Amino acid sequence: MHWGPYETFSVVSGAIVVLAGLLIPYEILRDRICAAIGGAGLIGYGVYVAHQGTATYHYPAVVLAVPVVAILYLVGAAIQRGSHSG
Repeated sequence: MHWGPYETFSVVSGAIVVLAGLLIPYEILRDRICAAIGGAGLIGYGVYVAHQGTATYHYPAVVLAVPVVAILYLVGAAIQRGSHSG
């Protein structure tokens, strides 16, 4: 098993996306489910790539952008919903 920076980033960012979906208040259920599925997908992909022993794997740049966009969306949605509920 090979743990390089991309695999590690994928697993760590996936865990952060899952936690953000669970911990940020004012989120609707659909956003929480999407965050959990997306985060679990990132974790699974990172572990899958880390298990590849001899092959050279292409790590798409989208995988690096998805967690950043997801976290920004979740935080923005929580702030927006929080300002409308007060």
